[in-house]
Amino acid sequence: MSHPTHAPTEEETLAAGHELSDASAAPILRFLVFLAVLTVATMGLIALFYNFLERREAAEKTALYPLAVGQARPLPPPPRLQTYPFRDLRDLRREEDRLLTTYEWVDKNAGTVRLPIARAMEVVAAQGLPYRHEGEPAPAAATPK
Repeated sequence: MSHPTHAPTEEETLAAGHELSDASAAPILRFLVFLAVLTVATMGLIALFYNFLERREAAEKTALYPLAVGQARPLPPPPRLQTYPFRDLRDLRREEDRLLTTYEWVDKNAGTVRLPIARAMEVVAAQGLPYRHEGEPAPAAATPK
């Protein structure tokens, strides 16, 4: 197969049914470099503008309420919305896990202790659950205090 050493004419290109020379990649590469430079410049301008707006807002707030600097904002009346529901749920789960996995006195005078759930199941499995024999009266219902 012979390679042409001269630029193909329009008739040769039409006869072949396609371009006989490769397209130049240089314009595409120049466009990509231009696009990258434009993107970085735009990001820099956005960052500068954001910092400008932050400083302006901080200056305006300080000027409007000079006596409020250093004072905590009062909480609104209840009911309040959860500010961080996922953190609240994590804290709830952590507290539940602590209650289910540790020993703790419930009432030291009465001798009531909270057992870890695994130990409590072992005790119930070893001792069995209490039950009434036939003919025994039902225990009196405990009244809430």
